[in-house]
Amino acid sequence: MAHPISLAVLSASLAGLIMRGAAVAVDPSWSSAASLPGETLNAWRSMRGLLPGRGGEENPLEASIKGRVQEQVDAASKQYQKVNHSALAGAVTEMEVALKELSEDDAAVIEAVRHPGNFETHLRRRTASHRQNVEAAAEPFFNDLTRIVADEFIYRAPGSRTFNLAALKQVLTGQKQLSDQHKKAHEHPDKITNSINNTSMTPSHMQAGKLLRFGNRPQVTAGFVTREGQDELFDAVFTRAEPRTVLTGMRGSGKTQLAAAIAARCEEEGWPLVAWIHAASRKQIIADLYELALRTGIDAPNSIPLEVIVRRLMDHLRSADGSNSLFVFDNVENPNDLRDLIPESTGVRTLITTTRHLDWDDLGWLRFTVGAFDREQSITLLCERTVDTHREAADRIADALGDLPVAIAQAAATAKQGGYTLSGYLDRLSHHPLESSISPLEGDDYPNAVGIALLMAYEQVLEQLRTKHPQQERIAVSLLDTLSLLTASGVPTHWLLRLDSDSDAVRDTLSFLKSVAILQESSDGNKTIIPRLQGHVYRETYLNDQKKLGEARTCAASVLSGIDVDWLDNFEQRRHETHHLIEQLLSVTSQDYSHSLFSEPQVSSKLAEILEYATGLGMSQLALCLTDSVTQACDALGPHHPDTLASRNSLAGAYRASGRLDKAIAMYKQILEDSTRILGTDHPSTLASRDDLAAAYRDASRLEEAIPLYERIFDDVMRILGPDDLGILTSRLNLADVYRDASRLDDAIAMYKQNLQDSARILGPHHPRTLASRNHLAGTCRDVGRLDEAIPLYEQYLKDLTRILGPDHPDTLASRSNLAGAYQDAGRLDEAISLFEQNLDGRTRLLGPDHPGTLASRHNLAGAYQAAGRLDEAISLFEQNLDDFTRLLGPDHPDTFTSRSTLASAYQAAGRLNDTIPLHEQTLTDRARTLGPDHPATLTSRNNLAGAYQAAGRLNEAITLHRQTLKDCSRTLGPHHPHTLTSRNNLAIAYRAAGRFEDAEKLLQTPSDSVDEQDGTEDDLDQEAGH
Repeated sequence: MAHPISLAVLSASLAGLIMRGAAVAVDPSWSSAASLPGETLNAWRSMRGLLPGRGGEENPLEASIKGRVQEQVDAASKQYQKVNHSALAGAVTEMEVALKELSEDDAAVIEAVRHPGNFETHLRRRTASHRQNVEAAAEPFFNDLTRIVADEFIYRAPGSRTFNLAALKQVLTGQKQLSDQHKKAHEHPDKITNSINNTSMTPSHMQAGKLLRFGNRPQVTAGFVTREGQDELFDAVFTRAEPRTVLTGMRGSGKTQLAAAIAARCEEEGWPLVAWIHAASRKQIIADLYELALRTGIDAPNSIPLEVIVRRLMDHLRSADGSNSLFVFDNVENPNDLRDLIPESTGVRTLITTTRHLDWDDLGWLRFTVGAFDREQSITLLCERTVDTHREAADRIADALGDLPVAIAQAAATAKQGGYTLSGYLDRLSHHPLESSISPLEGDDYPNAVGIALLMAYEQVLEQLRTKHPQQERIAVSLLDTLSLLTASGVPTHWLLRLDSDSDAVRDTLSFLKSVAILQESSDGNKTIIPRLQGHVYRETYLNDQKKLGEARTCAASVLSGIDVDWLDNFEQRRHETHHLIEQLLSVTSQDYSHSLFSEPQVSSKLAEILEYATGLGMSQLALCLTDSVTQACDALGPHHPDTLASRNSLAGAYRASGRLDKAIAMYKQILEDSTRILGTDHPSTLASRDDLAAAYRDASRLEEAIPLYERIFDDVMRILGPDDLGILTSRLNLADVYRDASRLDDAIAMYKQNLQDSARILGPHHPRTLASRNHLAGTCRDVGRLDEAIPLYEQYLKDLTRILGPDHPDTLASRSNLAGAYQDAGRLDEAISLFEQNLDGRTRLLGPDHPGTLASRHNLAGAYQAAGRLDEAISLFEQNLDDFTRLLGPDHPDTFTSRSTLASAYQAAGRLNDTIPLHEQTLTDRARTLGPDHPATLTSRNNLAGAYQAAGRLNEAITLHRQTLKDCSRTLGPHHPHTLTSRNNLAIAYRAAGRFEDAEKLLQTPSDSVDEQDGTEDDLDQEAGH
């Protein structure tokens, strides 16, 4: 390969998984650790001792892993030299994500620690969804990478093959039951997995004719003055001669305006992608790039960290077709913030603006210094904009202002708006009674007169408004107060219109302030911006005492607190508004002059709301960018302030929604402790904290810890609120649900029954909560096989929903499907088929023939037909489903494999073995190629094909496949795993059919377990059939 693939992050991820396993193994709070063999505990304790080196040195465990893995990857990569480097890097990225997810799944870590020999199989299963994000050419490399990573993990777990397999079987079976019950929806959804809506699509901005304009760049000022060397800079950017350019210069020199001019030209020339990124902090950069990734169609599950999604964006850009794209990183404060975030592609040009004067040339950047105007440019601008030909006065003004572009432009606007000659303006500038100079910011070196010129602009504007429009003067102060404290990259204009009840007056004031060059607006007109130097001068002069600063804080806080996302009409509006709020708080957190805003209870309260908004809208990873904001709020108000507790609780909720349950649980425990101590045990916030902690335990499958909390909550609510309060229905339902998760089904049913009775008494028999209670009870009764109780409940539920919502409502369709499934479980096939037929007709009519719900309904009806022996009708539907899955998802999608396998089983049931065998052969070949030879689904396909061969009398071929399946199951799952025992039994049956009775008897005597004979069909090995 042309470039070596970086494996640093992959090695760290694998090391993290091993270290996580060490922590689980030696942590006495894990009941599973006690049953581990002593020598294994000691080995893991030794592994845990490999801590990171001091002074930033590489972790020795990571270094060792990286060396071994790099060697194997380099060897494997030789056969992929023709594969695009970015495609291989993308495969590595997906493996890194999978390992991170795995390390955060406690049950999976325990399984890996207990039985590392199965790790490759487990890893292939866990990486199946990530494999879909890998380019087709790199899929074989991804398979090799899976093997390499698994081998390294096994190598790091010495002695694990000696685990007690019988005990393992018991533990893993118990965990699987808990996991399955936890994931199972109360309404028994349709029995086939669909992911049509999640199929990979061409990113939107790469589709023909699509142009993506991201971010809020400032408008290019009318009369923008061409800078020295600008033409050469434009040529370098547009000819790709310089893909990386940095504009350096002090504030007010026009760096951002020059960058905006380049971006505007790229847009005019139709470049597919032009992105403007606010780069004051790394978190702001990542948040913007994450939003851009979403806009470009990058898949971003809520469980994947922002950094990983951004890396997927970078991988995508590397593999793009070289089309022209521009990224502008505006106002970079710390160059290290850009680490690993600069796009790399033949078509991408990157431009950054910064006040930092570093040795950019040695860093691989073309440096363009944006300095002051030359004197003639200053004189010309002053004379032309004021229509005054007094060049000597213009020359003296320019000299006093150091030819700084923003000061020259502001001087011209102030003189023109005030009706002064240039001589008159010079006199005012020279004699202004400013008591002290404006302190320059880091990287700035301008004359004192610059601060005076910008201050004069404020004074003149406010005085004019005070004289002519007193209402607008008050509005102008509120606008400047707000804009000077919130994000320097701009505030949504529609927020500012709420500063006064007379929105027209606010709009007029904004227009006036823009006309005199005090404010700017973004190119799309959606944001209002106060230039950074003007904002600094305003804070130093108008907000220079605590009283004025306090008034400004109150004003800015009122703007933030006035945004109510819940009132917005649709999801996208709510999401965009929430993103704006997060953007503002990220800036407030990173801008030193804004930190005092967190002392305003309104802001801390809004912080808690924003975290809730983001989590509820599926933006929990973005919400986690606000961790520093929560810390600052705690510092400002104290850790025990009610608003602080609320924001900490909301942050814990974001961790929970992102799947970081250990972090969420730790936070919830501390919040519960604080709430109990500060507010008391019976305070509503304390009860809510206990409920949140219980829910997090439940999400983590730590049911032994969740149940006592839910029981206490139920007792507390009953004691405090009484048996007739609605809260008791909620707390009893939560307790019933967790009993159900823990397989305490009799306890769960008793609770559901009581809830149904109380809900009907308190709310009435037709209230939605009463209907939901009936459905919960029905589902649990069905789970335990009490169909005589489940069916009447389902029937009543369907009758109620049909009356209230109508026969075609999605909830009604789901209810009908649940009742049909219960009928089928009870052997009442005619009734089941009638309902399944209604559902298929309804979903086809309402959703269309290609909707996932329609395909699921067709699958369920086909399964019912097959159960009833109506094989011709079943086969027709299964055939249609296979055609649709192949067309919609492609031939290599897992649901296509499932559909093909189900059709093959139906053919076999009908005796059409000549049709059965080719389908099973194709499924086996495809699954081995896409999932690997040891994946459980591949083993299932091999078993199914062996059964078909056996049914066709091709016994030698059947025996060969059964022997291979038994060998692979024994190696990957262990000799006592249920699938291994099933495989052994199926091979014995094939031996008997071939007259090899002695071989069959020997095989069955190998394990002590006795197993019922199997028929080798789809149900043998935990199949996917939805019969």
